Amino acid sequence: MTEPSTPLMRQYAAIKKNHPETLLFFRLGDFYELFFSDAQVAARELQITLTSRNKEKGIAVPMCGVPYHAAEGYIARLLRKGFKVAICDQVENPRLAKKLVRREVTRVLTPGTSADSALSSEENNFLGALARVGERVGFAVLDVSTGEFRATEFQGELARRRIEEEFEQLRPKELLYASSAPLFEQPVRKLPGEAHSQPRPAVRRVYESACVDTPLDDWIFAPDHAIPLLENHFGVLSLEGFGLAGKMAAASAAGAILYYVRSTQRGKLDHVDRIGFYERQNCLVLDAVTVRNLELIDPLFAGTDSGATLFRCMDATATPMGKRLLRTWMLRPSIEIEEIKARLDA
Repeated sequence: MTEPSTPLMRQYAAIKKNHPETLLFFRLGDFYELFFSDAQVAARELQITLTSRNKEKGIAVPMCGVPYHAAEGYIARLLRKGFKVAICDQVENPRLAKKLVRREVTRVLTPGTSADSALSSEENNFLGALARVGERVGFAVLDVSTGEFRATEFQGELARRRIEEEFEQLRPKELLYASSAPLFEQPVRKLPGEAHSQPRPAVRRVYESACVDTPLDDWIFAPDHAIPLLENHFGVLSLEGFGLAGKMAAASAAGAILYYVRSTQRGKLDHVDRIGFYERQNCLVLDAVTVRNLELIDPLFAGTDSGATLFRCMDATATPMGKRLLRTWMLRPSIEIEEIKARLDA
């Protein structure tokens, strides 16, 4: 980025400095504008016109923009591609501003935290997190749009395999993890818009669909930070009522999710009013290879008609909630006879 030459560009640069990992949608009147490398990326990914600002001053600043009233659709497209978007709004009336209109970031949208209706409603839009506490590995997911929040944990030699299976079945759109955790190994890829590759979870070897990796500071996953955060949010003195008493790894992963969502979303999370600890004792375990080879959800070969999958053949649901429930039942077949009968009668 060149040295800002106007008050507006200096304001932009100061805000962008605090959100370097995002595409900054900067409100100017009836448009959201993007500048510099953000503009180049957005113009390429959204197929919109790239132009420039301050040409007459000999300092051409790349820029592009989208109408304010239509921004939701453009943002959803970027989220589906794995980008993070910061929304910078005007926070005072331009008519009352003495000089430059005050602006600040009001939301940071990521693939795992967006509750946008433009994203797929056939499957949960899960934000996932992994945490390691001693010999136990915790895994948690939250769907911000529905409030569905659950966590589990594993230990022993099969822990990594179990986590891989959870990834294949729940398919989080974004994964949080402690950047220095020994569970993870170095470096695999660059994320969209990033100059350097990030550490990547070793458990991601099997699960290769569009999921953004987000490493966070280790203290965010510490039990003495995560557990009080959860207790405060749910207004309880203990997590025992949610089945998380003594489940420090699961609680640490869940607490990291809650912290991340709070830090990126300025609104309240009142609809996230419970969390459940789940185990896999009452369902048939389908590993990632089995799910793919049986074409339960996705066709075996990319580009194949998705109608050939078992899910598409059986799907007669009428609502998004019904589709998500059918997916869950298909990926986690019950081994309890009474529950099987109830599902067959549904």
